[in-house]
Parts: sequence; structure tokens; C-alpha cells
Amino acid sequence: MLWTTIGAVMIAVSTLATGMTMLSLRRSWDLQVSSVRWLFFAYFAYLFAWCLSRTAFFAWVLLFADLQVKPGEAGGGEPPLEYADIDRLGIHAIVFLQEAHSGWVAAMLVLGDATLFAVALWMFPLSYELSKIANKSMDRGAAKERQRIRLYSRVVHAVLLAFVAVETTITLVNRGYTKETRACLVGIYCVQFLSLGYMLGLLVRLKLRGRKYETVHGVFVASPVYQRLQRILVVYAVFSFQYQLSSVVLYATDSRQQLLLDFIGVSLIVYQATGLALAVTTSCSQACVLDVCGCCLPDDIEAQIHAHILHGEPASPRRGDNLTLDLNEPPRVNPVFVFTDIESSSALWGIGDGHIMQRATELHDNILRAALTKYRGYEITTAGDAFHLAFHTIREATEYCLDVQLQLLVANWPKELHGLLPSTRRQRAGHRLIFGGLRVRMGIHDAADTDGALVHNIHAVTGKMTYTGASEVIANEVGDLGDGGQILVTKRVAEWLQMYEDLVAIECLVDHVGSYSIPQINAYLEVYQVTPEVLAGRKKVFSKKLRRRAASVSFVGAPATLHGNRTRLQSLDQRAIARHASHHNFTIPQRIGYYSRATSM
Repeated sequence: MLWTTIGAVMIAVSTLATGMTMLSLRRSWDLQVSSVRWLFFAYFAYLFAWCLSRTAFFAWVLLFADLQVKPGEAGGGEPPLEYADIDRLGIHAIVFLQEAHSGWVAAMLVLGDATLFAVALWMFPLSYELSKIANKSMDRGAAKERQRIRLYSRVVHAVLLAFVAVETTITLVNRGYTKETRACLVGIYCVQFLSLGYMLGLLVRLKLRGRKYETVHGVFVASPVYQRLQRILVVYAVFSFQYQLSSVVLYATDSRQQLLLDFIGVSLIVYQATGLALAVTTSCSQACVLDVCGCCLPDDIEAQIHAHILHGEPASPRRGDNLTLDLNEPPRVNPVFVFTDIESSSALWGIGDGHIMQRATELHDNILRAALTKYRGYEITTAGDAFHLAFHTIREATEYCLDVQLQLLVANWPKELHGLLPSTRRQRAGHRLIFGGLRVRMGIHDAADTDGALVHNIHAVTGKMTYTGASEVIANEVGDLGDGGQILVTKRVAEWLQMYEDLVAIECLVDHVGSYSIPQINAYLEVYQVTPEVLAGRKKVFSKKLRRRAASVSFVGAPATLHGNRTRLQSLDQRAIARHASHHNFTIPQRIGYYSRATSM
């Protein structure tokens, strides 16, 4: 009984690992404030119960079972299975044994099937909730989370009870755990196949929406939530899929081919380690795994991995003599800040129940986040619908803003959004569309030693890199000065763009706007605007607004004066809301051909 013995050891280790993980989650988490936490605990509780029931079965097989093979069970005149074949089949061997008609053995197997079915069921809401967190980066609040927990508990347990009733009835009718009862187990495998497909679909959707990466512990890395979903998928695919698929084939064909039986025997051992693999990927840190496996790694490789995990240093050597910036690192030396905000966002949220703005904001967030990876952008934080970003170079920051402006123009906005306010009205310059959908103002400023010290910190709560200093204040002010769809930059950025315009992949125009004062740092600021060349028609719109602003306020004035002017513009939006009586549908414009140009450097 070599295969059965090895399988019994593996399932016993999985039982220990899943039990420890379940207790760890229960001890360290407040399960009632988060549906994801509660689902993880429920998932591991049932996974532990399944491992425990299967451990009991294999212990019985090794220690107490008589293992009398049923005569002529296979039908078709085939001889009974040999003990070597029974050894390879694992849980499926029971239907070929006389002990299948034992009441307590059948009860033990039905209990194991029920807990495995629960594991398969919990995977659907767990995957869904993880994807929602990765997509939204927030929860529903404690009260709504508890409501969702109760909903999941009732639905899953109702389905589970129905399954138990069906399998128990089949077992009683057939007086034991027979081939008919095993059909329920095969059905569970099919449900797990569906859960694998569901997880894969969620991962693809998150990747397409740009949610594969986010900032964690101050570093732009693969989203931990995305990684957790990915790891669960990989564990199931590697440890479970091959055994379950071969089990379905065995059930459907009743094949005696030696190759299939050998494959089931090998995959059985791997399958029994599923609980262990899931426990390790869920509850063990990278450093913990490295400590255990360090003896198997060369010293130089282990040192590189330790540096990468513990200190955020690059794990791979640098190529050549030139400094190569790690894609996962936030900018640490002279970052280039980008601050964005949606024009008239407060007024738009105040229209109706806010559903239109909610859909539009989700699209806005997806566009801004999806473009970050391409330009090595780092998301410092978000404040409402405003993004605070940092980039390694002026070129990347500028190309990001230009690219995003073009994407926002051709995005598939909700039809009800167009014309809802003056700031969402479609507008053309000649035959070319220059405004459509949400209008986002952007400000760019590069940090430099002449601005004063820039302090880097890791936020105690969010774990994200934060920047404090005059450079950050300037970038914040510049981001608030512009109009929707306008990109404003400071003098150093403008001079670099004028000097190295050939390096910027998206052709743009740079124009001087004016001077503004920043009382917080007692300084005057020269501001320029950067406009995609294909949207040069926007410059006239911005110039008209600038002349109206200059007629009512001092061109060199305090930010408070500028905010007052913005307040008056928002009051115009409120009057537009009062006049708004119906939504207008428009034809979606053709995409701007130049937008597809790829970055060459």
C-alpha cells in the first residue's frame, strides 16, 4: 500500500496546516468587520474538515480495513481489480471494496464529500469579494459587511444542506457508498472546475482594468489581492486539477489502463497536499518560506532575495554600467509629481442619485490606473476623485498625462453624462472633437534641490510612500489651477519639454500661462500649459477662460482668490443643474488615430 501510505501522510500534514491556518485567522482577525476575512475563515474551516475526514478514511484503510474486493464489480466480464490497482485509486477504491456497504464508512465519506462541496462553494464568493477589493480598494463599511456575511452564509449553507440531503438519499437507497454515490463526488469536481474558470475570468478582468498593480508599503508592486487570487488559482491548477480531471475520466470510462491508474496514483499524492499548499500561500510570508528553504539556495541568491524582500532592493543584478530603475520602486530622487482632479465633480455627484457619476468615476479611475504601469507611475494616494502620483522622469510624467487625456476623450462614457453640465458637454474645434466626457485637470512639477528638502516617509496606516516638502506643495497648487482637460506644468518642466521635445512620444505644444503666488512657501510660480497637438483646439477654450479669470481677479494672486473664482464657476454648474430637464444622446466619436502611437523611449 505504498501510494495509500504516502497519500495518508500528505493529507495528515495538510490537516495540520489548514487547522493551524484556521486558528491563526480566528485569533488574529476580527471576522465580523470584513466579508473577505470571514470567507477566508469559512473556507479554511471547511478545508480543514475535509482534510480531517479524508485523513480518517486513509487511517482506516491502513490500520483497520480488510480490503475485500467485490467480485465482478467492473462488469463486462473483467476480473476484479488487483490490490496494486486499489492502492493507486485512493478515495475511488472504496466502490470496489466490500467495506463500501459499511454504514459508518459511508457516513465518513459522505461527510468528506459535503465538506469538499462547501470548499468549492466558498470559492465563488471569496473570489468575487477579493476581486471587488482589488477593483475598488475599499470595503462597504462594517454594517454592510455583516449583512453580506449573513447573505453568503445563508445561501451557501442552504445549497450545502440540499447537497447533503441528495447524497445521503442516494447512499441509503444503494445501501452504501457505491458508484452512484461517487457521481456526487465527480459533480463536486465539476463545480471546482467552474470555480477555476471563474477565478481565471476575474484575474483577466482585473488585469485588463489595470488593477494588477498598486502601491503597497510604499512600492508599486503587483496588487496583493490580485496575487492572492492568482496563487489560489495556481495551487488549484497544480495540485488539484489533474487528479480531479483524471477522476472524471475514470468515472466516465471505467478504464483499467495502467497508464491512467499510474497517473491517478501520482496525482493523488499531489492532490492530498492541496491543503498544505493553500495554507502556506495564505498564512506564510515570503521571509518565512525563505528561512525554511534557504538551505537549498546558493548564498548569493539567498542574499539577493533577502535584500529584495526585507529592504526593497532589487533582487536582480543591474545590467551594464548605467543605473537601471526597478519598475517596482517609487521614485526616491527628485520625483516628478502629477496631481489630477475632475472638473465640477461635486456638482456631478449632486445630480440624481449619483449613479451616473459613479459609473463615470469608475471608468476614470480605471483609465488613470491602467496607464500607470506603462509609464512607471506610482500612486501616492487618492483623495475622492483626485489622484496624487509620482514619476521617475519628466518625460514619463508628461507622456502619461498626454496619453490619459487622449484616452479620456475617446472613452465609452455613460450616454447620460454628455451635456449633463457645461463641463461634460461635447465640444468640437472645426470637425475635431476636443472635449467629451469627464474633464480632468492635471498639474506637473519636478522636485529639485532648489525647492528645499523633500522628506520621504512610509505612511503608518496605508504603508505607502509619502512626500513632504515645498515640491509637493507646488505640485498640489499647480494641479488645482487648471481647467478640466488642461495640463499645467512649472517652468523647469516646460523648459525640459522645449529642449527635448523630440524625446516625447506624443507630440505636444507648450505655452506660457502666467505667474501665480503660493503664500505657503512665499514664492511666485511661472506656469505653462502642455496640450496634445491633436487637441490644439483646446488652447482657445482655455484662453477664453483665462481672460475671464484675469478680468475678475489679479493675475498674480493668492490661491484663495483663485479658489473663489472656481467657486463662482461651480455656481454656474449648479444653475445648469436646475435648468437641466433631459439627457441628450450623441454618436460616439471616432477614435483619434494619433493616440495609438507607442512610446519609443
